[in-house]
Formats: sequence, C-alpha cells, structure tokens
Amino acid sequence: MTSFQIAKAWLKPQQIGASELDATMARLTVIVGDRNVTELVDSDGTRSDHLEIPAYFVAEWVAENWWPLLWEPRKSEGGVDDVEFIARHSLLAAQHGFVLPRVTFIPTGRAIRIVANAREAGIADVRFFHSSEVSAPRLDVEQELSAFVSAVCTRLEQCRIADSGLQQAWRLVRDVTPDQRQVCQFAGALGSARDDVDDYTAALLDRLLEKLGQRLLMDVCLVALPTSLRAIADAAEAAFEGLQTAPAASLEPVLRLSVPVDDSSVSAWRRGVQAAERLRKALGIEDTDPGGASRVFEQLGLESDRHGAHVTNEISLTGAVARSDAEVRVALLQPAATQRRFTAARAVFSAWTSEAHEKRYLTSSVTRDQQANRAFAAELTSPRALLRARSRRSTLTEDEVFDLAYELQVGADVVYRHALNNDLRVSVS
Repeated sequence: MTSFQIAKAWLKPQQIGASELDATMARLTVIVGDRNVTELVDSDGTRSDHLEIPAYFVAEWVAENWWPLLWEPRKSEGGVDDVEFIARHSLLAAQHGFVLPRVTFIPTGRAIRIVANAREAGIADVRFFHSSEVSAPRLDVEQELSAFVSAVCTRLEQCRIADSGLQQAWRLVRDVTPDQRQVCQFAGALGSARDDVDDYTAALLDRLLEKLGQRLLMDVCLVALPTSLRAIADAAEAAFEGLQTAPAASLEPVLRLSVPVDDSSVSAWRRGVQAAERLRKALGIEDTDPGGASRVFEQLGLESDRHGAHVTNEISLTGAVARSDAEVRVALLQPAATQRRFTAARAVFSAWTSEAHEKRYLTSSVTRDQQANRAFAAELTSPRALLRARSRRSTLTEDEVFDLAYELQVGADVVYRHALNNDLRVSVS
C-alpha cells in the first residue's frame, strides 16, 4: 500500500444519459499514511469507513488545480495561508455541498506533504475523527491523482458525457507538450494555472529562463507569487551577476564526507542539523566552539563578510551559490554582516549537497532543500550544544540571547528561534 491513496467504487450501474453527478456516484476512500481519513461517525453514532458522494467534484478540483497542487510550496515559514492558497491546496474546496475530510496537499520540492486533520462538519452533522500526515514523493502523488481523475473521466465517457468542465480541465493537463509542461510547472510553482499567466509574466519568465536556466528559475518561482515576481526577479538577477565576480572557495575539505540522505519521512530540518554536526566533527571543531562557523569558512576559503555590487533588503531571496566540481562561488545580497554570515552558512550546505555542476538560489520557500539549509545554518552559526551550555535550567534570558548573538555574529532572531526549536526557554524581563 502506498502512503497516499484515493480510491473509489461506483455505486450505480453505468447509465447512458445520466448527469455528471449520477454517473460518478461512488464509495470514496482516502488513505493518508496508515489512516483512513474518510472514516466518520454521524449524530446517531453510526460509523462508516467511506463516503458515498459523486466523485466528479473531487476530480474536477484536482484537474483545475493540478499544477499548483503539485508544485506550489508555502513561500515562507510561519505564515498564515491565504484564502487563495487554501482553495488551491485543501480538499475542502471541492465539497460543493458534499461533505469531505480536511486534507491539505503542500508541495515541498521533490515531495508533497499531505496533512489530514480531524474535523466536525456541522451542517452535515458528521465527524471525521482521524488525523494523519505523510510526506510522499511528488511522482507517487501525481500518479495516484492522475489515475483517479482519469478513471472519473473514463466513467463520464462510458455514460456518453462529453465536454464537462472536468473533461475540459483534464485535457488541458493531459495534452501538454514537453515544452508546455515546463511552463506549466513554473506557473504552478507561482500558484497559477498556465492559462492564468498574463503576457507580462509570461515574457518575464521567458527572459529569466534564457538568462538563468531552468533550475534557477524554478527556485525563483518556488518563492515568488505573481504579485512579487518582479521584485524577486530583480534580486535573482543581482545574485546571478554577483556569482560572476565572487571569489572562489573550495569544497575540497568536505568532498569525501557523505551528505545525510534526504529521507522524506523525516522532517527536513533534521537533515540540516545532522549535516552541521557531521561537518564540525569531520573538521575537528567542537560543538560548543562559538567560533565554529568562522573556522568552517576559513577552511573552505569562504568570505562571509563580502557582498557584491548589488545589495538588497529582499528577504525572499538572499543569495546564490554555484558549484563547479570542488570550486564554489557564493553571491551574498544582504546589507547586514550578520545576515550575510547566516546566508553564507546556508550556501555551504547547498553547495555540499548539490550536483557537481549546479547553481542554486537561497530563498525563504518551504521546500525540503531550503528548510534543510536554513536548519544547517542555524546549527552551524548558533550550535545548540553551546546554547545549552550557556543556559541555566534550560533557560536563556533575553540579554543572554543578545549577548550570544553578538558573540556568534548572527542575528538575535537566529539564536532565539534555534533555542526554542531545541526545547530551551527564553525569559523576557
């Protein structure tokens, strides 16, 4: 059994001339991880392990939101999802008067995080009582959703139903050419369908693709919204140009050191923390050394205090890294030295885990790669062993946080968040 399934069994005999809803009445079951999240109980206490509803609206929602559903991540940590994002990613948007469980699909790069939350549906007077969460490879989720939508479309065709909204939407997905697929993926990462991309955005994407290439442009789209694309594109071009004049650093000291495997069943931040610990140990640096990050930069020959000709306060995209075998170049955009130091640490992880010839941006998007490099940078610049050693009864005062930030040459927000993420308290006087 895969970690995500959406299964159906038709409830009515195939009937020529039936409506879309009658033709697709089905017993519907959704599995997330090891839980059947369509299991419910009604007001009379009657339990059921499935729904009996038309499959049409679920399939139509999947088809209409296909590209964002597979490609659009959250653009930053800790934000509140807006109504539009929820409509593109929450199965509740497909209800159309029929009750559904709360299941949310959140792309994180090569994987999709699927979250099901228990809920009470007041109007229908039923309660879905299972919560579950799984991170599944994007290709597996794509194949499962594609098989479901295709089956519903086939059912409509068998009932002599043609050109329904679902069938039209699915043809737009199914019939894309390889060149169009790339554009659709960029649009999906931005949170749009291909046909919703205006002429200005399309022209901008074409220009950026020619200049930056597919990998870097995808990094831009994964962090941008259509409304913020122009500003983030400016930062992306500045970082790209900065790479041309950035001094070379060397990955030679860590080339033989294996990178922690990206296991989609484990939180991405764990990979980053484990990588920082593994790197320090290999380079003979104590995990309580406040100058540990500086020693790493020195051994790699990385100048973390240097920025290029273009300086920006754009927080969504803060730098770029280019690897060519063992040679690494890093472009840092931020004006504050503490910010550049953190971004440089992120660049170490990104270069170490990238292909031998690859360029990547460092962004705020909530993909597994970006989450891992942020966690790596937090641990490298603000080691949790040091924070624990400086704490009293697992507590740091606000003044101690600022003192540590000054000593470690990072922002106080980095020390504060890393302390909280490692079960330390911060007292505010």
